[in-house]
Amino acid sequence: MTIRTHFVAAMLMPIAAVSLASCGSKSVEGTYNVTKAPVPGIVATFGKNSFTFSSGASGNYEVSGDTVILTGMSVTGTYKIEGDKLVGDQFTFVRRDPNDKSPVNLGPRGMSNAQGNGQ
Repeated sequence: MTIRTHFVAAMLMPIAAVSLASCGSKSVEGTYNVTKAPVPGIVATFGKNSFTFSSGASGNYEVSGDTVILTGMSVTGTYKIEGDKLVGDQFTFVRRDPNDKSPVNLGPRGMSNAQGNGQ
């Protein structure tokens, strides 16, 4: 009986440690309208560890406390999590309302991809 109890405890410890570690980090996954950007209408989507802009820029990110650190070829920086916003010197990301039906495919000149292809 003692061996079985120790075995169960040994198996549950790593699961509990992972669960506790994941509780401490904030999630920024979702879609955001980018404000304070040189081009209006750009949308950014944050996945599990990566982000993409509707303009084509992309990269990775990590969350450390209330800070999001972006690393990419053309977009880098540190952003503070303030409620439903990510605020930084370069851009501000505002979480997109699920009912927002405005286009999310705006390219670098504010055109949709269809407009840019002559369609």
